Amino acid sequence: MLNLVIKRLLWMIPTMVIISFISFSIIQLPPGDYLTSYIAALGETGETVDEAQAAALRARYNLDQPFMVQYWRWLVGMTRGDLGMSFEWNRPVTELIGERILLTSIISIVTLLMTWALAIPVGIYSAVKQYSLPDYCFTFLGFIGLATPNFLLALIFMYIGYSVFGVIAGGLFSPE
Repeated sequence: MLNLVIKRLLWMIPTMVIISFISFSIIQLPPGDYLTSYIAALGETGETVDEAQAAALRARYNLDQPFMVQYWRWLVGMTRGDLGMSFEWNRPVTELIGERILLTSIISIVTLLMTWALAIPVGIYSAVKQYSLPDYCFTFLGFIGLATPNFLLALIFMYIGYSVFGVIAGGLFSPE
């Protein structure tokens, strides 16, 4: 059993490299890059970015390098925990993730606990009162819940939360 675990862990390394290469390649597929789009968006608002600034930004983010050099630098940075700089926020990505990881973890844990708090009693009831009307109702609701996409279910709950309780669940970090 230990050999199987070790073998799987060793296979994980090339699998992650292949997946990261494919992901990096897909991100690079569209013509241009984020910097070009960003400069175009600034131009639409009336701001100008001269060629020297654009060249400096390309050098800073290694966008002037060939694809394989960009990938290698990204991969080496990832292994060191350097996720790079965010174009939009002009801050390290690790800081941005760090600011939001606690709240995300809390929401995930609370969701998991609420799911267990609901599912375990319903499962026990359905096992004890098998083929009863409430069992069929719980089964039907479970199938509806599985068939409904998560984003739609979230939108429905957000609407109910706002219309019934007056709670706005979206936009936790919105300045508005």
